[in-house]
Amino acid sequence: MMKVGEVFLPDDQDFKYFKNECTTDDGWTICYDKSSCRVAMKKNSLSAFDLVRVQSEFHDVSSEVLYDVLHDGGYRSQWDSTMIEGYDICTVSPNSDIGYYSVRSPPPFKNRDFVTQRAWLDFGRNKEKYILNHSVNHLREPPRKGFVRGISYLTGFLIIPKSPSSCTFYYMTQCDPGGNLPPWFVNKTSKVLVPKVIKKLAKSCGKYEKWKSKHQAHLKPWLYPEQMSAPRMDPADLGIFNAEETLTASADTGEAAIGENTVQIDNFVKDD
Repeated sequence: MMKVGEVFLPDDQDFKYFKNECTTDDGWTICYDKSSCRVAMKKNSLSAFDLVRVQSEFHDVSSEVLYDVLHDGGYRSQWDSTMIEGYDICTVSPNSDIGYYSVRSPPPFKNRDFVTQRAWLDFGRNKEKYILNHSVNHLREPPRKGFVRGISYLTGFLIIPKSPSSCTFYYMTQCDPGGNLPPWFVNKTSKVLVPKVIKKLAKSCGKYEKWKSKHQAHLKPWLYPEQMSAPRMDPADLGIFNAEETLTASADTGEAAIGENTVQIDNFVKDD
């Protein structure tokens, strides 16, 4: 299995494990189930934060379009209002890279950022597709002022086609956002923010092909690895990743005292 800080190419057993966690309910507790979106949580030994899993039915969206939308960083900035910045740092293999991603948090919480290795697997047209990531330490991207460095132990997407024009989408994350977030924030995120983001993702899929036709229509390096432009990974650029040190460095953010009534979380992700 993937280990935080280790640059690693997942094998068949890793993808099988991820699929099993997405598609079976053993140990999971359903906390939201409405409008084709199901959110579940599960305890784990790596973090005080529960695993979060989302299952959503995407009608009139092919698995190929959804896969493209999830990969296309240029398009993500068009629909994901929580994204601040995202880019590739280096290429690991034809189906893996290391990248930087920063995300807005509802004020007055601090914004978060992540440095992760991604790996993806596409079994072909009308077949399963995976995108997985976990945190690593790339020396070109040390922690930034004004951001809390989060940790992804294992985060990913699984797309299972139901027909040529519909699919089931799974998102699962075993993540520690760092800082000292109050329990109510995590609970509210799972029940309010996550369903809203999934709804926006579904809507964005319907607009993607028109947008892509006008924005480097040929450029899809996740399908055509010869188009990958980031430099090859240099092992000398990789540092030791200590999850405990990373979390300790950001522990005193003062966020634990923030009250639920002071945060406009319901309107943070706006509907289109």
